[in-house]
Amino acid sequence: MYKVLLADDESLITLGLMALIDWEDYGFEIAYTAESGEEALRYLKEHPIDLLITDILMGEMTGLDLIKEAKEIQPKIKSIILTGYQEFEFIKQGLLLGIENYLVKPVDEEELLTTIQNVGRKLSAAPVSTEAGPAEEEATLLDNTLWRFLTGEIDKNDCLERISLYNVQFDQSFYNVSILNFEHYQKTEIKKNIRDLIEAQYSATCLYSPNQELIIIFGGPCEADLVTWNQGLVKQLCEEQLGTGLFYLSMGKTVKSIELLEESFNTARDYSLLQFYLEPNMLISDGSTIDRQEELKRQQEFKENIVKLLLHADEEALQMIDLFFDCLKKESKFISPQVAKKYTFDLMSYIHFSIQPDDLSHYTAAIERIVYSSDIELMKAILREYCYEIILSITNQVHMRSPIVQNVLQFIHAHYDQGLSLKTLGQQFHVNAIYLGQLFQKEVGVVFSEYINRYRLEKAKELLKTTHYRAGEIGKKVGYSDTTYFYKQFKKTVGTTPSEWRKI
Repeated sequence: MYKVLLADDESLITLGLMALIDWEDYGFEIAYTAESGEEALRYLKEHPIDLLITDILMGEMTGLDLIKEAKEIQPKIKSIILTGYQEFEFIKQGLLLGIENYLVKPVDEEELLTTIQNVGRKLSAAPVSTEAGPAEEEATLLDNTLWRFLTGEIDKNDCLERISLYNVQFDQSFYNVSILNFEHYQKTEIKKNIRDLIEAQYSATCLYSPNQELIIIFGGPCEADLVTWNQGLVKQLCEEQLGTGLFYLSMGKTVKSIELLEESFNTARDYSLLQFYLEPNMLISDGSTIDRQEELKRQQEFKENIVKLLLHADEEALQMIDLFFDCLKKESKFISPQVAKKYTFDLMSYIHFSIQPDDLSHYTAAIERIVYSSDIELMKAILREYCYEIILSITNQVHMRSPIVQNVLQFIHAHYDQGLSLKTLGQQFHVNAIYLGQLFQKEVGVVFSEYINRYRLEKAKELLKTTHYRAGEIGKKVGYSDTTYFYKQFKKTVGTTPSEWRKI
């Protein structure tokens, strides 16, 4: 668990923050709350802290003073400031201290959640030996703001208001978002030098993503310039000794306004998945034509074989997981952690929805762990552990379920998008609805309504990952006639909004 220190001279604020979200669900624990900067500093001198959340104005010692002194004691500490209103002069000072974000009181639950998730990814991905320099710290809030804009978490006006603190302009006629994945991303000096070079030599703004990628927003007077600059950057990275190692540059579609940058970013992410099929040190764009059908067919057969072995509780499936990751590394000389994560998600989802285990907790826990992983070997270990849990579950499962419940489950899995109830199922299978409900709960372990709700949400999660349907449309496709009810159920059960889940 990452340790959090809350500092605010209003105890109601710290109590509210503690209750606003389930911190432990996201890998954090509140280690201490302080009512002054001085009290917080005394604690920091004796105890390691990963994240400091402090009010910007507190008594004699301000939150900014606290952050400055905290960094001298614990240089790697992350920080977030709380403010009662848009105190831009203070916030500008905070930029120099590398704050992750500033949150306006009353703190918005969604913004707090997004911010700590980003901090969690940084903490889990950060090499032990690296420390951010002043220039990198100053860009932290800019990077977080642009990242949240590209992923649809804040709108254009909010983004422009926040980046007005920096000398960044978006006044070009055409834009595109590109993703640079390179082998030596973990080397801070190389990463910084590449960013500085791009921003100095091209009409571009860069940001470090939580997924160990360098995101580049190109802007120019015409589409041809954007293509030329992307091609030129690839040539420069190939010819000059810049220390990137192997790399891929994925170029998103060209758009005519910054409102469409999210669309460009999404196409760049789609193109980045082609790393698995292409040689490194190249530009991946809409001009990258490859025949994936044979490879996709081979992958499908591979997935089906794993599922067959799991259904028979055969531990040979675990060896096939090892083979899967060996293939990932063998097929490409370099594959970025984000792309490996995507393929791992796909395989795990296929296994889950093919086997349809009644207990969803192992799947949910494994997904959450993979979200925060950046090491391919760790992803392999998580997937193996998940498959082993399935094998144990099938081995220990009572195979004496009544024919009625087996038939009901099969019917639910085939018709979950329809209006199902115990009454309609009772009529379908000629059994009393009350008796069916009692029997279902006894043999499945949950009441009928909870089971169908969970099943529909799992199907919704699958569609969010594998299609471009809007969240509201997906809700209707899985059986929710009321879109608002779907959103509420998704947030309550999954812990994120449908849009947030799609971006994980």
